Formats: sequence, C-alpha cells, structure tokens
Amino acid sequence: MKKIALLLILSVFAMEMVSAQRREVRRANRNLNRGNLEVALEHIQNALKDESTMNDPETHILNAQIHMEIAGSEEPEFANLVEEPLIIAFEAMQKAEELDVDNQHLLDIQQTNLMLSEFFFNAGAIEYGDNQFSKASNYFLYSYKVSESFGTIDTATLYNAGLAAEIAGEIDRAYDLYVQVEEMDYDQPFLYSSLANISIAKEKDEEAAEWIKKGRERYPDNLDLIFAEANIYLTTGDIPEARRVLEIAIERDPENPNLHYAFAVNYDQMSRDTLFSEEEREFAYQEAIKAYETAIELKPDYFDAIYNLGALYFNEGIKLFVEAEERLRETMDFNAYQEEEKKIKEVWLQAQPYLEESFDMIDEDDENFEVVLRSLRELYMRTEQKDKLEETNEIWTEKFGSPDEEE
Repeated sequence: MKKIALLLILSVFAMEMVSAQRREVRRANRNLNRGNLEVALEHIQNALKDESTMNDPETHILNAQIHMEIAGSEEPEFANLVEEPLIIAFEAMQKAEELDVDNQHLLDIQQTNLMLSEFFFNAGAIEYGDNQFSKASNYFLYSYKVSESFGTIDTATLYNAGLAAEIAGEIDRAYDLYVQVEEMDYDQPFLYSSLANISIAKEKDEEAAEWIKKGRERYPDNLDLIFAEANIYLTTGDIPEARRVLEIAIERDPENPNLHYAFAVNYDQMSRDTLFSEEEREFAYQEAIKAYETAIELKPDYFDAIYNLGALYFNEGIKLFVEAEERLRETMDFNAYQEEEKKIKEVWLQAQPYLEESFDMIDEDDENFEVVLRSLRELYMRTEQKDKLEETNEIWTEKFGSPDEEE
C-alpha cells in the first residue's frame, strides 16, 4: 500500500509540474493577446526551457507569433527586446514543423507561416525603401522560403531578392537568384538584361550574349533588351552591329525622347573610351551630338540631355587642349598652337549655351547643382570670360565658400 501511495504522489507531482509549464504557455498566449509583448516573451522563454513544453509544436508556434508581433510593433519599448525577431520566428516555425510529425498542428503552422511570409516581405520593402538593399534581399528571400512551406512558389518575391542583391553590388548572389527565377519561367524582361549585365561585369561576354538572345527571343519588341544587346556589342567593340540594333529601337519609337537620350548616352560613353580607336571615338562623338539634339527637339526641357550635350562639347575641348599641349611640347611650334587654341575655344563656346541653360533650369538644392555650377565656372575660366566667371564665383562663395578653398 505504501508503494502504491508513493507512485500516486509522484504521479500527481509530475502532473503538477507539467501543468505548471503549460501555464507558462497559456500566460504567454494571454499576454500576447493583450499586447504585453515583453511579459509574453518572458513566459514563452520559460516554457522553452522545460522538456515538457519545449517539444510541443504549439510552444514554438506561439514563440513565432510573439516574435512576429515584436517585429511589427511600432511601440519603442518593444523595438529592442530581441535582435532579428523575424529570423527567430522563422527558426521557431521550422522547429514546429519538425515536431509536428502527426500533422495535428498543420493548420496553425500554415496560417502562421502565411503571416510570417507577409511580415518578411513587408520588412524587405521597408529596407528597400531605406536603401538597405542587402537586408532587403535577405528578407525577400526569407519571405520566398516561408511561402514554399505552404506550397506557394512566389517568383515575384524571389526576383525582388535578386534585384535588391544586384543593387547592393552582391552580383554573385543576384546572379544565382535570377537564374532560379528564369528557370521558373518568370515573366519579366528586365531579368535577362540584368543577367547579361552581371555576366558582362564578370567578363563573360559570350554568356551575356546568350542571355540577351534568350530575352530577345521571348520579348522581341522590348526596347530595354534591345539596348542591352547594343551595350554588349559596344563592350566587345562591334560598333556596326551596335549601331544596327540601336537604329532598330529608334525606328520602332522615333518620337520617344528618352530613347534618343539613351542612344546618345551610349555613344557619349564610347566617345570617351580610349579602348576604341580614334576613328570610332569620333564617330561616336558625332552620333552622340545628333542624338542629344534630337532628344532636346522632342523635349525642350530635357535637363539631362541639355546638360550632357554641353558637357560633351566641353569634354571634347579638354581632349583637344591636352592633345595640343602635347604637340607643343614636341614641336615647340607656337604659331600652330595658337591656331589650335582658337579652334578649342570654339568647341568650348559650343558648350556654353547648353551649360547655361541647364544651370537656369536647376534648383540650388538639387544634388547636381554643384556639378553644373563647377562646369560653368571652368568654362568661363578657360574661355577668359571674366565678368561671367566673377558672377559664378559669387554664387559659389555664397553656397560653398571661397573658390580658393577648394581642394
């Protein structure tokens, strides 16, 4: 009889211990519902320390829900309760799925994972908006992984993870994510230009061409892919083919000023690239001028095109000036140098109306204000326009301090 009584006492004691730990779970749930997140966190952490509740899927589901609420709370007192609460929630849900061998909690797990996927996506969107692209990529990828657990293949979110990684400069990660998306037949033409651009950055031009070929087969009329194809030809030095592709784009949408501007930018860059021959650079320079002028004709207030055309002329003058200086050192022919100086000044004066117009268009709070003003000052200095130089120096001093203090 004594032995039976002892067993009964031990049994009752064990039941009381289990009940006590179950109370921690109930208290955590009750405080979660009341918004007492710090108290809820304390109770769930106690429950996770005991074997009787730490192996229960329900405990881990509740743990995930508490951390999701912490992550989503706008109350300052909850912001620093834990680091990376969504990652903790993700790990908790993985544990819950592992423990739920008989699928008794399947519905709760799926519903919680659905919310967790949305939490991760929203966190990614916030980080993206704050220009924290690496973090955004991670959150988007977690969102995608969670959505997989309830049978959804969210290719758009996976693409966002790749896009954020690409902007963050994590090109290997971006490439791998984009390849996954492409294999899922995701309907996004920019995917192919991104894959091509990354391949070019990794000096894999043939691979880049293959991606563009795939994209062009799928989206034959997409202008971005046409430009991406042209960029590959420009990168590899195939100027005639680049020109052919760009002309196709212009023919399809001749009244689009942005298209002519993009055309001009491509040739503008080529005209300054010493990897090309002098003949190729001169060709690109003339094509850039024509394309910028067309863009401005179609859109008279096109600031970027107006400033870039002025800068194109100005940079051409600098190039000619440097070449003239080198010839003077070799020949010591001052008469020839003076004749060249006149021609150089004419080129710089071609830049003047465009730089002045762009300066009139820009607000002093614009991030490009300093660049435009600096360009004008240097133009006036090199063309010896003392009155105009004095005016721009006064503006510079008022905005940035004395010109003499520039580094």
